[in-house]
This record gives sequence, C-alpha cells and structure tokens, in this order.
Amino acid sequence: MITIRMVVLTGLIVACGERTSGSAVLPTADSSATSTTSQEGQHVIHLADGGRMEGQMVDGKRTGTWTSYHPAGGIRSRSEYVDGFEEGATIVYHPNGMTMYTGAYLHGQPYGEWVYFGPNGNELKRVEHDSTGALVR
Repeated sequence: MITIRMVVLTGLIVACGERTSGSAVLPTADSSATSTTSQEGQHVIHLADGGRMEGQMVDGKRTGTWTSYHPAGGIRSRSEYVDGFEEGATIVYHPNGMTMYTGAYLHGQPYGEWVYFGPNGNELKRVEHDSTGALVR
C-alpha cells in the first residue's frame, strides 16, 4: 500500500510539474523550468524532463485549465485552477495515453473520489477524500 502511495505521489509531482508549499501551489524550482511570457495571460513552463505546462495567469496566479505535456508531446495532465489553487476536475495520463488517475480538488486539496489506473487501463484502486483533503477510505 505504501509503495502504491509513493508511486501515486511521485506521479502527482511529475505529472503536474509542481510542488506544494503549505496550501499554495508553486512551479517546480528547477533552473531548466522557464516561462515564455510574463505573469499575465497565456503562460508556458518548460519542465526539466523536456515536457511543458500551459495555461492562463491572472494577477500572477494560475487560473482556468492548465495542461501538462509529456516530452514526446502527448497530454500528461489537465487540471483546473481558481485563484492559483487547483479547484475541480483533474486527470493525469500515463505516457502511453491511458488514464493514470482522475479526481477533483476543493480549495487546493484532494476531494471526493479518486480512481487510479495501471498503464493498461486496469483499475488499481479507488479512494475518497473529505473536504480537508484527508483520506477517508
């Protein structure tokens, strides 16, 4: 169980190209992660592994749909942001295009049912988070 959690946590960090500090979501602190625009409007972040993230910034905060891409160009993840925090549906894909997991965020915390899949599409597990992000099942 701990191995699966570590794999999922690693997938979350890699898939979104970000880390959390407290409740704020921050871009990965990597000298190879670069932006092609200012902190307003369309924003592209180039990731250390050759992938990239794209989305809108308003007042220096992520907003709307952010899409992350694998180095080969396939979609790695799609997440919704409100005022800099993940809010609403998120989906992350394996490099082969199959869904890795789906879930939702509430005020930057995992919320509701999350479903995890193997690279061949087989369901691995389902978990449930309460409104504080705590795992309840």
